Order: sequence, then structure tokens, then C-alpha cells
Amino acid sequence: MFETVQRLRRSARVARTGARIYLGYKRTQRRARKLPPAEAEAAWTARHEQFAELLYRLATDLRGLYIKSGQFIGTRTDLLPEPYTRSLSRLQDAVPPHPFPVVRRTIEEQFGEALEELFAAFDPEPLASASLAQVHRARLPDGRDVVVKVQYPEVAGLVRLDVRNLKTLVGIVARLEPNFDYRTVVNEIASQVPLELDFEREAEMTRRVRENLAHLPGVVVPAVVDGYVRPKVLVTEYVDGVRLLDAERRDAHAPDRAALAEAITNAYGHQIMVDGLFQADPHPGNILVLPGGRVALLDFGLTKELPETARRGFARLVLGTANRDPAMIVAAFRELGVRVRNEEPEALLGTLAILFEPRPIDAPRAELRERNRALRSNPVEQIPGDLVLLGRVIGLLRGVCASLGTPLSPMQMLRPYAERALAG
Repeated sequence: MFETVQRLRRSARVARTGARIYLGYKRTQRRARKLPPAEAEAAWTARHEQFAELLYRLATDLRGLYIKSGQFIGTRTDLLPEPYTRSLSRLQDAVPPHPFPVVRRTIEEQFGEALEELFAAFDPEPLASASLAQVHRARLPDGRDVVVKVQYPEVAGLVRLDVRNLKTLVGIVARLEPNFDYRTVVNEIASQVPLELDFEREAEMTRRVRENLAHLPGVVVPAVVDGYVRPKVLVTEYVDGVRLLDAERRDAHAPDRAALAEAITNAYGHQIMVDGLFQADPHPGNILVLPGGRVALLDFGLTKELPETARRGFARLVLGTANRDPAMIVAAFRELGVRVRNEEPEALLGTLAILFEPRPIDAPRAELRERNRALRSNPVEQIPGDLVLLGRVIGLLRGVCASLGTPLSPMQMLRPYAERALAG
């Protein structure tokens, strides 16, 4: 009974928030029509700021899929106004951990053994906590240092509920306001996030990506520990590195920033355009920098297999963008199922610059507003689910290139892999 009431309250909270946002934007829309352009833009910006913060609070209160969705949306500078991406990007570090007794209970239920029998040592303080699980450092009886990923016990039921709520809410908004149709994004989230709840599948994906990248210099994927995999618990080898965003310690491990950016780009270029199997939840927290400038990729819960047509279409898009070739870009967009409003070369290259070229992470807000205006003048009207996830990778690489000061854009750095994909 209590669980049913809790879920009804959760659904009602989402519905109230959605209604408040929709009605608020309708009021701003009516008001902005009567204002001079500068005042209208200020009114829209203020409304974006208000509702971006409202969604941030909703995500941190309800957690689960809403944290995951907010993290995803926080990377989509091509779809949403800057206040949303700026506010929701804070969710990368906003997930409080579950108490250790909950973690212990989940592990012991999954393995049918006491924690002390499974591990020689186990740190009750988590290394990190995310939207669906948290990770702890531990030591096996044979002395190996490992990382234990433990799923939150309530998250599976909440994800199913939250997927239904999000689909309903976004579907209503799309029917009322066709210009705010984000069903593609939500459908991709809905199809992919449940896969992250199956840690046995994640173990398989981790093994496959590790094998695919084994020969790539400077790239490490932690090994899965055999016998320590269950649907809600996954144990992998511990890799001692520093976070990508920890600039001081990162530079001590990898003083050549351009080489570091190249190593990260190579890892994703190979996954996408050579293997057709890639980590589709890229963010700086899933990348560690190791001594000697090597990089370790973590967390393969959301791993995507690309159809051959999507793999080659993306390779064509990379080459077209790197070469600034509008004809090739249009051909790639059509092959991928992407539609933009204006396919004239100047408009198309402007849109591609916003989507794929590097942007300083401390760019002034006036520049961000100018980019948003340019994107609104030639919006992406249709984008397939595969490219939604690929866009996340490009967003990560764009941020990496900007923060590390590399002179090349991600598309230029990915060119060798695109050429290899199209030559095969």
C-alpha cells in the first residue's frame, strides 16, 4: 500500500511540474509577442532559467531515471536553451549514495553468501554514486583490488514507472506544441536505460569492448572478474587513475594534452566506426587518466550496437563535416534519416558548426545565445535514435578537445576512422 501511494505521488509530482512548465511557457509566449526583441529575449531567458532549476530540483528529489534523463539532456546543447544544459549538467555530481546496509543486503541477496565470504576487504564509503547504482572499492580473497558496482534495490520498478510518465508527458507536449517534440530523445532513453539495469549484459558488453580495444595503444578497459557477476552486482578490476576533470593531477599523468585528447578520440572512433559497438553514456566521470597519458574507459551499462547503415552514414557525416562538404553532409543526413529545415550550404555548415565544432567551456553567454539563435534559424527537425547517442559522444569529445586546448575539432580527429570505415 505504501509503495502504491509513493508511486502515485511520484507520478503526480511529474504531472504538476510538466503542467507548470507548459503553462508558464504559454504565458511567456503571449507576453513576448508584445515586447521589443531585446525584452522578449530577456523574458524567454528568465523563463528558461526558472524552469531549468525546477527540473534540476525534480531530478534530485526523484532520482533514478530523472537523474539519468537530466544528465542526458544536460549534454544536448543542440536541442535545448543554454540555461537547461548549464543547470542539468550539475546532475553529474548530484547523486547521494545509499547507506552501506542497503548495499550489503543487495550483495548478499544476489550471491547468497555473506559479504565477508565474498571479499577480504570492502570499503563502506562509495567511490562514486550514480543515477542507478553506486561503486565501492574492495579486495578479493586472492588479493586482487576490485570495484563493486551495486544497483539500487528500488530502481528497476521506478524506471518502469518513470518511463511511462516521461513518454506520456512528452507525448502530450508534442501534440500541443509540435515545435517542442522531444519524443525521439525520450524514446531513446526509454529503450536504452532499462538495458543498464541488467549487469550481466553490462559484463558481456565490457568484455566485448575490452577485446575490441585491446590492441589500441594507450586505452584500458577494466577486466570483468569471473564468478562475480549477478543481475544487480558487477565486479571489475580496480584501475588506479585520476578523473579527467581533475586538471592538476591529470596533467601530472598526461602532460601532453593534445596526445591525451587524441587517445580519447581514438578510443571512441574505433568503437563507433570500426567495431560498431560503443559506450553510449560518455561523460568525464567515465574516463580516468592513467600514468603515461593512458586512458581508462569505465561503465558499459549503456552500450550501443550500430547497424551497418548507421555506422557508414556516420562515417560519411564525419568526412563531410571535416571537409566542409555540404553535398556529402546532405547525403549523410539522408542516409542516417536526419532532416534539417534548410539544406543550403551556408545554413547547413552553420548548423554543423554548432553541433560538432569545439566550443570553449567558458564561452561568454552572448556567444552561446548567438549559437542558439543560429540553431533556431535552421533546426534539426528529425533525428534518429542512433544519432542521438552518437551526438552524445561527439558532445563529450567536443568538450574534451575544448578543455584540453587541442587545435582540431572532433570530426577532424575522427577522420582516419571514417576513411577506414568507408574503405572497408
